[in-house]
Amino acid sequence: MPAPKRPLNEDSIDLDEQVHPSRRRKVEDDEGRVELAKIFNNLRDEIPSVRLEATKALLKNLSSQSPDQSSRIDYATTRLIKGVCSGAKASRPGFSIALAETLRLTFDKKSESSTTITSLVEKIIALTNPESKAKGEEARNYLLGRQFAYQAVLRSQILHYISEDDTKIFFDAVADLAVHKQWLRTECAAGLCNYLESETAIAQTGKEAHILLTSWSQKGLMKSPEGVALFLTCKKKFPDSKLPKNCWHHNDPFSPQERSVLTKILLQNSIDDDDGVNSGAKSSGARQSTPNFAWTVVLAHLFEEGDVKQFSQFWSECVAKPMFSPSSSTERKALGLQIFTKAVAAAPASLLSNIVHANIMQCIVDQRAKSERYLFEATKQPLNQIVARAKRDSAAAVELLDQMLTVVPTTPDKQIKTTFEALLAAADPQGLTRIVKRISDTCWQPGTQDAGEAEKRRRTQADLLLALVRTRRSEPTHYLKDPEGKSKASNVAEWLQALFGNLAELAYGSERQATSPRLSDSIREVFRERLTSALGHIVTLPLKQAIWPPRVVTEKLYDMRDSLSVDISKDSTKLLKQARKVQKETTEKAKDSSEASPVVMHALHLLLSLGMLQVYKQEADSEGVLEDIIACYQNAGESDDSSTMLVELLLSFVSKPSALFRKLAEQVFTAFSPDVTSEALESMIDILGQKESIAGQQELFDQHDDHDHAGEGSDKSSDSDEDLEDASDVELVNGEVNGGGKGADSDNSEDEADDETNDNDEEQAAFDRKLADALGTAGMEQDSEDDGSDMDDDQMMALDSHLTTIFQERKKTANRKQENKDAKENIVNFKNRVLDLLEIYVKGQYSKPTAIDLILPLTQLTRTTSGGPTATKACSVLAQYFDACKKHRSLPDGPDDDVCFELVEALIADARLGGSKTHASACSRSLQFLAKLLVARDPAHWLKIAQLYIELQAEWRTDAKTKIHSSVLNDWHSWSMQR
Repeated sequence: MPAPKRPLNEDSIDLDEQVHPSRRRKVEDDEGRVELAKIFNNLRDEIPSVRLEATKALLKNLSSQSPDQSSRIDYATTRLIKGVCSGAKASRPGFSIALAETLRLTFDKKSESSTTITSLVEKIIALTNPESKAKGEEARNYLLGRQFAYQAVLRSQILHYISEDDTKIFFDAVADLAVHKQWLRTECAAGLCNYLESETAIAQTGKEAHILLTSWSQKGLMKSPEGVALFLTCKKKFPDSKLPKNCWHHNDPFSPQERSVLTKILLQNSIDDDDGVNSGAKSSGARQSTPNFAWTVVLAHLFEEGDVKQFSQFWSECVAKPMFSPSSSTERKALGLQIFTKAVAAAPASLLSNIVHANIMQCIVDQRAKSERYLFEATKQPLNQIVARAKRDSAAAVELLDQMLTVVPTTPDKQIKTTFEALLAAADPQGLTRIVKRISDTCWQPGTQDAGEAEKRRRTQADLLLALVRTRRSEPTHYLKDPEGKSKASNVAEWLQALFGNLAELAYGSERQATSPRLSDSIREVFRERLTSALGHIVTLPLKQAIWPPRVVTEKLYDMRDSLSVDISKDSTKLLKQARKVQKETTEKAKDSSEASPVVMHALHLLLSLGMLQVYKQEADSEGVLEDIIACYQNAGESDDSSTMLVELLLSFVSKPSALFRKLAEQVFTAFSPDVTSEALESMIDILGQKESIAGQQELFDQHDDHDHAGEGSDKSSDSDEDLEDASDVELVNGEVNGGGKGADSDNSEDEADDETNDNDEEQAAFDRKLADALGTAGMEQDSEDDGSDMDDDQMMALDSHLTTIFQERKKTANRKQENKDAKENIVNFKNRVLDLLEIYVKGQYSKPTAIDLILPLTQLTRTTSGGPTATKACSVLAQYFDACKKHRSLPDGPDDDVCFELVEALIADARLGGSKTHASACSRSLQFLAKLLVARDPAHWLKIAQLYIELQAEWRTDAKTKIHSSVLNDWHSWSMQR
């Protein structure tokens, strides 16, 4: 018999009698349930905004008044509790927030729900109870879901509406969960602490805090890191609440009687408790990779209290000693480094000196010593945090630096060195005096009796003093108390006065009584070098400000004149006294507008200070230099000789292997450049034309082969005065030229290399011939089987004497080659320094007729020099001159037209000699500049200049051996086509 057909109107069906049970459930899942199912699906979405909209939709659905509202809320609560047990996607955060809002709706006073906290807790436990077969990840998901459900209860604020008995039921349930696993205890306690710290708990009274702590105490959880965190949080939020008895001595976990117990708790060691109070707080046995959240609570409490003594004892006994002792495990040290990082970030500046404990810093230094050590990378985080804290808090930088100086390694790695430099740069100027004193005290007493180790430590401290000056260059106002104030030595910042005073005493003064071990001559030389380098950074300040720090040094040396470690002759003492007198006169004249230019007086003042320092340093010819400076002052404004004399002085300064004197010369030359005469300029031009050889060096420095020459070894000296960052881009280092121009002058360098190779080959061949002749005369050219054993003693002696002579001659040849190479390097380096001065001159004095006199020698230098970068720099000076005239639309006056045409012809003649591309460019630009100058005076001059170029082009086309670069002609055609 066929089955009856389904009626069209399903509403007429008696569901209980005619519909299958499975079908009945589907029918009952009406549109409301379908909507809820969609909402629950969106609650687990990974996008936060989708979860938020789903929560809003759920609340809207459950808030609608209907007879089945209570059942819908109950259904939703059940689904949400199950949802927080899911580890899929973002189920826990999504369902947890929705559960909190649903519970808020359930326990609302207007709600007709009969749900109680007891029934809710029972439901949570029932729905999150792992099945008997559940293990591992599945069981963990259920327990974690219960913790999230309890967290939702706290977030819902329903504890406001329940009785104390119900509150106890809930807190007991949380404590029961915390006993299960140590990681659950941490999660539960963190949630409770967040609740107590939130605005939600403000309306609560101390009774809830008492109930909470009692619940944890009864479960034996108070003597755990989480118990300590809860205790401190409750005590802070509810200071008048009743606390559990017999928990801590005087209710203070930090009391001296409890310190050892607290240490064990925070280190999560096992604690034996006769009272059974701690029976539930068992160690997990698992390795800790991150600090327990309780450390954050404990540190915050101590920071807020601000008790330096209490914090110092706690930090030493709970962190520095147990975590960073030599016997501590690598894991414990790694944990300690994370705690240290937290403390550095949050501690008040007054406690930082206790946090930066010697044990911790020694651990960091040791781990940074070798990259293969386990915690090498782990130490980056605390060092970076130290730098970050210092940059945002200059007072904290001083405290951090003060303590870190106690364990400065003698050979710091890049990270530690960067950290110290950042601290030096960020430190509050008001606190730098203390830093300078600590460093200086370490220099006098390095803390070791081993002479070698003491010298290393002193050298490191000297480097720190120099770094302190160098790192302040970005804020030069820190050098002076009042940069715009009165010009006097007392205006120098207190810390800088102390720094220069201490460096001067360490470099030149007698030893203090407590100095141990004694200062060696080598370490005194290091202090002198660092003093000179520090002054080199200072002289880059505006001239009015730069004069006073060097004055501090000379005044300190004058005050120590009876106890200097160097012997100063009577003549030198008399000269120094005269220099001090002249220096005072320059100060007075600088104030008097009717006298000479203040800039000139300031420049002379600075020269006198550095000249006196050279006398104290007992440099060669230092007395003569100081006498010349005094003579320059006495003759200032009277004749052109003073200008020439001053330029000669500055040239002697730039010839020295010292950044200080190079910067000093540039600073003073900038001030004097308006008064530089043609004779003074000629003395600089003469240097550019000097031969780059021993003969040129002897002529330039007026010396002989058997004497040391000025500037020799400028790049081999151990003097660290020449900082790498201050080195010129064309300076010679270890016999090699650094800087640009490699491509443009490769032909020069290749020719030079070929010449040297040929010379070496010829010398080697000559040596081989002499050696063969010597061996041949001794009868060694016989058959290969003859080993020469038939030689008598006289023959052997003759051969030995002959060979000795040959090798001595070869050694002399090698020495002469090295001397010639050194001389060449010195001359090239000297020319580079002169070019630095000429660049200053053309920038400021481009409109003067004397500037034109530089065009030909600079162009010739690009051809004659053996240093490619030097040629490039000479071309750059020319470009600077031409660009300055173009920028200011000012062509120089004079010389007359005939002289200018003679200069044009000389440049064309120089172009015919050939050379590098740099030389061709220099010729081309110089010719164009002069052509522009002449045509501006008289347009008819264009034809004469064009005729010279026509002749040059004809030579280029007809002479196959011509050395003229085609670029010279191309540039002319391009320029001449412009109107």
